[in-house]
Amino acid sequence: MLFMGKKRNLPKKEDFLKKALLEAQQSFENAYKGLENVNDPDLIDSYIYEINAANLRYKVLLRDVKMLSENNNN
Repeated sequence: MLFMGKKRNLPKKEDFLKKALLEAQQSFENAYKGLENVNDPDLIDSYIYEINAANLRYKVLLRDVKMLSENNNN
C-alpha cells in the first residue's frame, strides 16, 4: 500500500518550482546573450523586456520555493 499523505504531494510542487526556476534562469541568460549581439533599438527593447520578465519570474518562484521549504520545516 502506498502512503498518500501530504508529504507525498509536496515534492511534486517543489520539483515543479525548481524546474521553473531553472527555466527562468535560462530565459534570463538567453535574453542577456541576445542583448549583447544586437544593435537594432527595437530588438534592444525586446531583450530588455525579456530580461526584466525573466528576473521577475525568477524572484517570484524563488520566494515560493523558500515559503514551501519553510512550511515543510514546520
